[in-house]
Amino acid sequence: MASIAPAPYRPERVSPPGNTIRDILEDIDMSQAELARRMGRPTNKINQIIQGKKAITADTALELESVLGLPASFWMNREQNYQLALSQLAQLKDQEKACEIAKEFPCAEMAKLGWIEKKASWLEKYQELLRFFASAKLDALKAAVELAPSFRKATGKQACHKALAVWLRKGVLEAKNIETAEFSRQKVCEDMESFRSLTLRGASGLTNDLVSHSASLGIAVVFIPHLKNTYVGGAAYWVGNMPVVQLSYRWKRHDILWFNFFHELAHILLHPRQETYLDDFTDDHDEHEKQANEFAADTLISHSSWEAFCEQGTFSSVDVQHFAESIGISESNVAGRLLREGRILPADAHRFFISLAVK
Repeated sequence: MASIAPAPYRPERVSPPGNTIRDILEDIDMSQAELARRMGRPTNKINQIIQGKKAITADTALELESVLGLPASFWMNREQNYQLALSQLAQLKDQEKACEIAKEFPCAEMAKLGWIEKKASWLEKYQELLRFFASAKLDALKAAVELAPSFRKATGKQACHKALAVWLRKGVLEAKNIETAEFSRQKVCEDMESFRSLTLRGASGLTNDLVSHSASLGIAVVFIPHLKNTYVGGAAYWVGNMPVVQLSYRWKRHDILWFNFFHELAHILLHPRQETYLDDFTDDHDEHEKQANEFAADTLISHSSWEAFCEQGTFSSVDVQHFAESIGISESNVAGRLLREGRILPADAHRFFISLAVK
């Protein structure tokens, strides 16, 4: 959801507190020299304050209160607001110079999805990105953008690092809104059958029940729409002490997303929490990815069960239905694995697939 916070006040010009002093002196017909004499200050110092070249200190504010009558707090606030306005104008100039970088982010997609407000100018888009990332400067995103090199691509496609940073950031924001129990690796490992049984509930079991069940075990599961040029199917990382499994709708099939979930869960259970795993689920020979693929495949369908099923050599609709029922898993997951291994044709597998609506 886009930010609904009011836009900060950005004055086009700023007025130093010296202008107020000058106006008061004119009203009471007092010269700067007289004011300086009554305050016990050199005239040139008072002139510097009036011109905005010298700041009003607490001592000066108290002296102005004694001579001009307005409380010292008024003068301190006037000075503070003036300095803030100067900083805001300087910041705006810096942003105008740097806003070209916004062109490297998927601003149009983000606005369409409601992640940021739709803006016309690149300066406004840049400012929306700052709010989205809760960052003072997009240069500060370097650490987030550099997560992308861990995203190895077997397909040869080059993912856009800034789009990946956006996709991950949205996942983090959504994950922080999920109330989870304390994470226990042991409890999760003992509860695999409950996860598997959710595959039998169709689309609802994946997009609704999986989220709530995972939260009860301390894991935040978030579904974030796929962004162009990210090629990402899932991610696993930690937000503080909370593990997060983030899935995209790059593929809209029930069986693929379930495999992706167990793949990312493997990263949470088996691999260092200091790393962020970004996956496209192509043929990656990295050891962690191989382990995650094996975990996902064997959790959904045990190695021994799968070998026994494949040995029979027939994979009719009835065979798929009976096998899925015997191991307590969705038929779509069985058909999906048969298709991946080239044991049935797409037309034969398609009848079992469950399509998921993209959010």
